[in-house]
Amino acid sequence: MILTGAAVLIARGRAPSSQAPAGTEQAGPKPFIVDSDWDRVRLRLESEYLRTIRARDQAALLRLTSRTLRGALEEIGIDKSRIEERTLAAPATATPGDGPVATPVGSSPAPIQWRIQVPRRASLYKINDALTQAMLLLGGSVIRGVERPAPVAGMLLDLRLGFGKQVTHAITVEPNEAVADQGAQIALIVTDLDRSPVALYRSFLKSPVLFSVALRPDEPEAGRISREVREEQHEVILYLPMEPKGYPRVDPGKDAILLDLSRIDIEDRIMRCLSAVGPVQAVVNRLGSAALNDPDVMRAVLDELKRRDLPFIDAHASGSTMVQEIGEETGARTLPVAATLDGNRAAAAVVRANLKEIVASAVARGSIVVMVRPSTMVLDILEAELPRIKAQGVELVPISRIAL
Repeated sequence: MILTGAAVLIARGRAPSSQAPAGTEQAGPKPFIVDSDWDRVRLRLESEYLRTIRARDQAALLRLTSRTLRGALEEIGIDKSRIEERTLAAPATATPGDGPVATPVGSSPAPIQWRIQVPRRASLYKINDALTQAMLLLGGSVIRGVERPAPVAGMLLDLRLGFGKQVTHAITVEPNEAVADQGAQIALIVTDLDRSPVALYRSFLKSPVLFSVALRPDEPEAGRISREVREEQHEVILYLPMEPKGYPRVDPGKDAILLDLSRIDIEDRIMRCLSAVGPVQAVVNRLGSAALNDPDVMRAVLDELKRRDLPFIDAHASGSTMVQEIGEETGARTLPVAATLDGNRAAAAVVRANLKEIVASAVARGSIVVMVRPSTMVLDILEAELPRIKAQGVELVPISRIAL
């Protein structure tokens, strides 16, 4: 205990504190900014100190825990103004070494109770993970966590956080349609954009509609097109060929990611494809209905893309794939394609109806990725509808804005 107290005193002397100097006023509790290993050590030491040497001072531990949790929420975009807090009296008796004075699970309400209202499309998983990591940083844990139906619609998250078996915070995260969020975003990815016909090619590059362009590495002019696309301030994406069902009858093209390749071969083919296209902001699959469902192949692909800090966009049109599951396992960034605009296979009225559904989906979900097959009709419709899209609070963005 003496060593812990000494370590905390040293930490306080060497690291800047988030608390205001003595004698100054604070507008409210400020969250800790944890951006280094030293910050993490300092937080853990202070928590240990408050739970051992100063075990009678429950208020100090609750303040430290609340500030840390607020900081974790703010890092994922949940402002402290969304937290409705109630504080309840808790037993004040303790002896050094007993741990924090808090409420045993199920006996009475937690000393700190938060109700957090979030947009309907907010990720409960992301919120749960942020709070879990914050508690682990302090030496605590999520003692209990369940999802259950919300009073109005959707699911809410009900958490009990604390140290050991003693709860310090009861947190309810509830979706609410009335809670405003940042504007919706759509990333449009144009595929198979060739320099012929030149008029269509130039129309897409010069269009006021913001596109990201997926380029095939086996395209003879891939390098030239990539440079021209970047010069017009559009982002470039690698259109990575991958083995489809029906291979080799269905040929994905040169340097495709095949099921029988070794990890080294897969990494080598990804490198060659990237070299052929030049600098890219993401990778999207071309075909790949077989490869996307092979865990070994996808693990090799996503590990390599994570190493290169490139997101992978799953453009598989029908059915589920292994992409999201392996992405969560490896920590790679992955995104699904939500819809396709194709004027080559649909009439103008159908394309307009599809675009209307896409905009509504973006408003509901926050951000989506849409594939676009290049055609004059699709471009004309997008340009004509652009003012109405913006009027609905929807922004067309490059893929890098969504695949953070």
